[in-house]
Amino acid sequence: MRTPSVLVLVLSLVLGVAGLAGGVWWFSVRPAQQLEAAAERVVAGLAVGELAAEDVVDPGTVDLAKVYAGMGSLRPTVTRVAELTPREPGVVATKLAWSWVIHDGKAAWEYTTPLELVRAGDTWQARLLPATIAPDLAEGESLRATRLTPTRGSILGQEGLPLATNTPAWRLGIDKTLTDQATAVDSAGKLATELGLDAAAFADRVQRSGPRAFVEARILRQQDPADQELVARVTSWIGVRAVPTTFPLGRTSSFARPLLGVVGDATAEQVEKSGGTVRAGDLVGRGGLQEARNHVLAGTTGFVVSIVSTEGEGREVFRVEALDGIDVHTTIDVPLQVEAERILAGVGPASALVAIRPSDGAILAAASGPGSEGMSTATLGQYAPGSTFKTVTSLALLRAGEGPDSVVDCTDGVVVDGYRFNNWQGYPASALGRVPLHTALAHSCNSAFINERSRVTPDALSDAAGSLGLTAEPQLVVGGFLGTVPADGTESEKAAALIGQGKVVASPLGMATVMASVVAGRTVAPVLVDEPSSAPTEPGVPLTEAEASGLRALLANNPVEGGYSAFRGMHGVLAKTGTATYADGKYHAWIIAARGDLAVAAFVADGTSGASVAAPLAAEFLRVAG
Repeated sequence: MRTPSVLVLVLSLVLGVAGLAGGVWWFSVRPAQQLEAAAERVVAGLAVGELAAEDVVDPGTVDLAKVYAGMGSLRPTVTRVAELTPREPGVVATKLAWSWVIHDGKAAWEYTTPLELVRAGDTWQARLLPATIAPDLAEGESLRATRLTPTRGSILGQEGLPLATNTPAWRLGIDKTLTDQATAVDSAGKLATELGLDAAAFADRVQRSGPRAFVEARILRQQDPADQELVARVTSWIGVRAVPTTFPLGRTSSFARPLLGVVGDATAEQVEKSGGTVRAGDLVGRGGLQEARNHVLAGTTGFVVSIVSTEGEGREVFRVEALDGIDVHTTIDVPLQVEAERILAGVGPASALVAIRPSDGAILAAASGPGSEGMSTATLGQYAPGSTFKTVTSLALLRAGEGPDSVVDCTDGVVVDGYRFNNWQGYPASALGRVPLHTALAHSCNSAFINERSRVTPDALSDAAGSLGLTAEPQLVVGGFLGTVPADGTESEKAAALIGQGKVVASPLGMATVMASVVAGRTVAPVLVDEPSSAPTEPGVPLTEAEASGLRALLANNPVEGGYSAFRGMHGVLAKTGTATYADGKYHAWIIAARGDLAVAAFVADGTSGASVAAPLAAEFLRVAG
C-alpha cells in the first residue's frame, strides 16, 4: 500500500517532467521560429529598400533610401545562403547573397555580405551596417548605377561613304538658367520663328518647363556654313544657347531623308514597345533605315556601379562594357544621290528619280523631290505608270509571237465596253494605220496595244510584269512598293491595263526595276541593303535573254523614231516615256531609261507629258552619271 507521501512525490515528478518538456519547447522551438521570421523580414526589407524600425538595432546607422537612391528604381534580389549560427549569447550570424540586375540579359552585380541578428526581448533585430548592404560600403556612402552609352553605328553607301553618321553638332534651344521666365518665353518665340517652327507651341513648351530646363529647338551641324551663321546670330538673343554635341545626322538635313529616317529621343510609345531595352532619353531611329535597323545601329548599353563617397566621388565596383553599334552598308552611291536630289530640287509637285545598276540590282539613287513633303515617292509612290508600262505589254506581245517588225493596228482611238480610248493629243497621222510594233511603241499608240487585247490575256500581262520584276515583294529592309497588275476587272479596265492605266499602279522604283530587268536580261530584284535574309522570290515565268534582247531593240529605237529630244546627242540610250491621266486634264509624267549599266525612272506627279517633263530629268541624270 502506497502512502500519501509517495503519491505526492510521484505526482510531483510527473508534473515536473511535463513542465520541463513545455519549457524545452518554449525556450527552443518558439524562439527559433521568431528568429527565422525576423531574418525573413530583414531579407525582404533589404530587397525593397525599406526596413521597419523595430527590425533594426539602430535605425539611424544606415539610411537605406539614401544608399539605394543612385540605383533609381532598381532593387536587388536578396536571399539567405547560410544557416543562422550562434556567434555569442544573444547574437546569431548568417550570409546574404545579393543580385542587382541592371539590364536584362546582361551580367548582374552579385556578391555576398554578412548579417547579424541580436536578441531583443522576445524578438530579434538586425545589426545593420554599411557592409551588410555591399562590400566596402562605408558609413554615409551610397550606391550609384550609371548607363554607358554605346557609339551609334553609321549608315554607309558605296565605297563606305557615310550617308548618316555621328557628326559635330549643336543642340540649339532655350536655356532657362540664363534669364527669367518672361524673357525665355519671348526668346523662344523669336527662335522658333527664325527656324520655321510653330512659335506659339515652342514658347508654350518653354513656359511649361522647369526653371532650370534646357528646351531644345533643333539640332544643327557645326560644319554647315549656314548653320554656323544662324548660331552666331541667334545666340546673341538672351536665353538662346547652342550646346556642342555629337549627333547621328545625314550628310545634309534633306539628304536621302525618306530612306534614312532620323534619330531623336525615344518616344513614350517606343519605350513601351521596347520591353525595357529602350529608356526615356535614349536616342533611337525614327523612320527609314535608322528605325528599321535601330537594333543594329544603336549597339548595346553597358553600365557602371559605383560606391559614392560623402564628398560625391565615385569608385567603381562593377562594370559591363557597352557594345558599340554596327554600321549598316547600303548600295546608295553618294555622288549620284546628290545629283538626283539636285535635279529634283526645283520640281514643284511630288517627284522621284531612281537609279538601279542592272548587273546586281543595286539601288544607286532613290531621290524624292521637295514636293513629296518627306514621303519616299521613289520607293513608296503608287501611281498609274501610263505608257512606260507598254514595255511590259511589249514583252507579252513578244511571247505571243510578235516581233519589233510585226504589224499592228494603230487606229484613231478604240472603244471597249462603251469606253473610248484615244491616242495622245497631237498624235502624228503618219504613224496611224497598219504600222510595225516598233513604230506603235516609239509613238506610243494607245489603240495599237489595246487592239492586241485578244492576244494578251490579263494573266499573260501579269506574268510579263512579274518577269520584269514589277510585281515582286521588295526586300529593301525599309518599306517599299514595286507594282501591282491585277488580272481581274471590267473589259475596259483590262484594256486600260495594256497601256498602264486602270488598276495598274507602280512606283518609280518598280518601273526602274522593269528597265533594269530589260538591260540585265533576267528578272532583277532591287537591293538597298545586302542581307542574306533578303533573297528575292523567283518569278513564275522567268525572263529570258532572247526576250530581253527583243525589248532592248524596241526601247533603243524609241528615242530615235519617237524623237525624244531630251536625249539628243546621247548614244546607247534605251527609253520609254509615259503620260498617265489621273483626273480630267491632269497627268502623271514618267520616263524609264537606261544607258550602259544604269537604269533610271523619273516621275513627276503633275506634268503635261513624260517627254516634256520627266525625260529632261532622266537625260540630265544620265549625262552626269557618264
